[in-house]
Amino acid sequence: MENLVFTQLSVQEVRNMLREEVKKALKESPQLQGNQLPEYLTIQELSEMINLAVPSIYGMVHRKQIPYVKRGKKLIFEKSQIEEWLKNGRHKTKQEIDIEAAEHVQRRR
Repeated sequence: MENLVFTQLSVQEVRNMLREEVKKALKESPQLQGNQLPEYLTIQELSEMINLAVPSIYGMVHRKQIPYVKRGKKLIFEKSQIEEWLKNGRHKTKQEIDIEAAEHVQRRR
């Protein structure tokens, strides 16, 4: 372990050193890797992530078309749920539909 003399370091240098050490400890901790808390987004962050206007997202929330959490007056969106929601809304390409149709015909014979 290194010995440091804090009188020679600025406050910002000490903060940066501590920040880096905490980041390194969190990455290395096996207990935290499996039990990480979900990442939450504000409506503004979600708007940037999915490239939709904030009023459009409010409309989707009102119609219950998008997963959300409401705490008081704040809307919160869990990033993993939003990613899953986006994947579930994916439409198949014409090629994928043709392949499925061909496989279906093969099975029916």
